[in-house]
Amino acid sequence: MFAELTILGNNSAAPTKTRNQSGQHFKLDQDQILFDCGEGTQKRLITNRINYQKISHILISHLHGDHFLGLMGLLNTMALNGRKSKLTIVAPTGLKRFYGVYVETSSAHQTFDVEFIELEEESTGTIDTPRLNITYIPVSHRISCFAYIVEQAVALRHIDIESCKKHQIPHHAFADLQNGLDYMDENGNHIKNDVLTLPPSKPICYGYITDTIYRPDLAPAFARCHTVYHEATYLHNLIDRAIKTKHSTAEQAGMFAQKASVNQLLIGHFSSRYHNTDDHLEESRAQFRESFIAKEGETYRIY
Repeated sequence: MFAELTILGNNSAAPTKTRNQSGQHFKLDQDQILFDCGEGTQKRLITNRINYQKISHILISHLHGDHFLGLMGLLNTMALNGRKSKLTIVAPTGLKRFYGVYVETSSAHQTFDVEFIELEEESTGTIDTPRLNITYIPVSHRISCFAYIVEQAVALRHIDIESCKKHQIPHHAFADLQNGLDYMDENGNHIKNDVLTLPPSKPICYGYITDTIYRPDLAPAFARCHTVYHEATYLHNLIDRAIKTKHSTAEQAGMFAQKASVNQLLIGHFSSRYHNTDDHLEESRAQFRESFIAKEGETYRIY
């Protein structure tokens, strides 16, 4: 089992001809989450054939425009197309008020409930959902900003195919078995779960870190992640500018992944001054070999 992460935008403050503002779509079985929602995100969801109506949570890192100004358009489209299910938006304090002004001034058509979970500056915590745990961690930017960790709440057990064949277990029972339930046939015969399944793997876990100075002290919190996305706005020869604007370099992103001992690093949030990101990749890989550019339109597997 694996999650799928689709990159919708990997540029920083302003879009370019070939790169868009921040946005990522995370899918694990029934659960779909959107990380940030820069301008044009809904168009890129459509382009990538993602059913945005099934998104249950939107996680906004901070309230700079390139990370949330596509949100009102997306919510409007959801309503126009008849969404009924509740949507939960997690964001720093202020977005709920912004949304209220938008609804009031535009007489926006609302067909579903929007729940806001507003994060107080420098707060840390976990939001539990039935199948996922969402952890938020403050990072260091010019305004209140949060990194996120999304982790499978309960890792599914693996089906022991040979044992299930031996006991003639029907396929429709596999989902219950993966969730740890025993099997009982129509004659009342009971078979314990551990006879038919194998222990679960490590829970699927993904970390999202954007718009922050280099924070090596946070690496232990992300050590449980298979994959981490870390901003790499600048190359390291502009380290002074990175510090001044409270961003990170590609070298620092690689250093963070090395300290966290993750399996895979995706880098993005590139400054518009760079027309090519090959040097970012080279710089990051010098520190952490399993570094990759978070390419727009690409989908990555996360285990």
